[in-house]
Amino acid sequence: MASGLTIALPHKAGCASIAAVLRSYRYRLRPTRAQARTLDRWLGLTRELYNAALQERRDAWAKQRVRVSLYDQMKALPGVREVRTEFDAVPIAVLRGAIRRLDRAFAGFFRRCKDGEKPGYPRFKGRARWASLLSDDLTGRHPIVAAGKRVKVPLLGKVKFKQHRPLEGVPKAMRLTRRAGRWFVTFACADVPVRPLPPSAETVGIDLGLTHFVATSDGDTVDVPLSERAPRLALERAHRRVSRRKRGGGRRHVAVRLLARAHEHFANVRRERHIVLARALVAQYGRIYVEKLNIVGLARGMLSRPVHHAAWGNFLHWLRVAAESAGREVVEVDPRGTSQTLPELRPGRAQIPVGASSSLRLRPRVRPGRGRGTGDQRARSAPAGRGGGSRRTPTIREAQVTCDGPEHTACRPWRIVGQGP
Repeated sequence: MASGLTIALPHKAGCASIAAVLRSYRYRLRPTRAQARTLDRWLGLTRELYNAALQERRDAWAKQRVRVSLYDQMKALPGVREVRTEFDAVPIAVLRGAIRRLDRAFAGFFRRCKDGEKPGYPRFKGRARWASLLSDDLTGRHPIVAAGKRVKVPLLGKVKFKQHRPLEGVPKAMRLTRRAGRWFVTFACADVPVRPLPPSAETVGIDLGLTHFVATSDGDTVDVPLSERAPRLALERAHRRVSRRKRGGGRRHVAVRLLARAHEHFANVRRERHIVLARALVAQYGRIYVEKLNIVGLARGMLSRPVHHAAWGNFLHWLRVAAESAGREVVEVDPRGTSQTLPELRPGRAQIPVGASSSLRLRPRVRPGRGRGTGDQRARSAPAGRGGGSRRTPTIREAQVTCDGPEHTACRPWRIVGQGP
């Protein structure tokens, strides 16, 4: 797969088209058992180096108010290899990659402090938080050898991998990642040529939701396909399997690995759907308007689980990548007021203007005080044949009201709880 890592601006009408962009290509790596053990040792040593470098920076600032730079720590690597001979078995480019990761973590920390965001000081890495090896020194050599069947890694040799698509551009960096017991190699390539599509004057606005994943301003809707139901059910079963296992046991370790693979499979199926949908939209429209949603905030509410499963942020990422490669434009707009009418719940009912999507349910408005309002309000909301103290949420059939317009007083005791933005 390829993911977008670009620094160019989107194509606009009247502007020069983008000639090349940055892209990253990920492939499945198939090392032998001996090579896999070597990679695992490299992970442990680079993690130790990262934590030691972080400790050095913290102590230097806390005790002497001195900042240790990236190049100061890189200059100390030969001395580290003299004292700790086991680091000689790790390529120097991989050791430098660990130091660069720490420097980028501090750069992000200082940027967030400057912007007034939650800083998030760089933290020490445990085994579960360190699963990749970075080598950003590929100048003058091409890592793919043996007619596209092997990847040449320094001090490791030639490792078999599956090149399911050609590599475009000039490789600048390589990352080896372990995910769910499997290894992957990712190449960051520069000067990747773009393939712009013929200009199109059509525009469209899309609304992301849960019942309908995408609803366009043309009236078309795209639902989540049934092919995702089986991976999602398998993921839920894997979660239950882990919860039944005793902590620290060998069976729990196996269950956790199976859960990780279920997560990876579900993410792969979902990503494929996002890419196909993004390419279809880009092929039809020249300019696409999307809502600037606060996805992080929505993922913290009562709909956190379906929001996480929908992965709106991933879809918007692939939409921007496809639009940039095709010479299209993706514009973010304020989500307030983008959806103005609620479709009829039943034939003959009036439409209720709201700022939410069509996948809605109704429930009584929570009044100030304890519970869902006074006893009289609960009695009025309860169905016939049940006590007035029932706290059951009324169904859509029970909550429907016939009104003459949006200002009708019968509509006011109800608020809209939607699954849209």
